[in-house]
Amino acid sequence: MGFVTMVSVHTDELQTVVETVSGWPAHDRITLVRKILQTVEETSTPVTRGMRAEEVIELLKMPQPAPDDAACDQIVEEERLRKYGK
Repeated sequence: MGFVTMVSVHTDELQTVVETVSGWPAHDRITLVRKILQTVEETSTPVTRGMRAEEVIELLKMPQPAPDDAACDQIVEEERLRKYGK
C-alpha cells in the first residue's frame, strides 16, 4: 500500500458530489458508499475498544454491601449537619 494523501474537501465540492449521485439508482449509490468505506477501512488505524462489560462490572463491585434505607437517611442527615449545622 502506498502513501495516503490527506485532502480536505470543501463543503461546496461535497455538495456537488451529493447532487451528482443523487440521481443515480439506489444500488449504484450503495455501491459507491461501500467503495468509499473500503478506502476508509484501508487507510485508517484500527479502532481499539475500551474495557469489556465484565471488566467494568468487576471494577464497580463494592467491597461491602450497599447501605439500606435507614443507613442512607443517617448519612444524609450527617451531611446536612456537617454542611448547614442544622
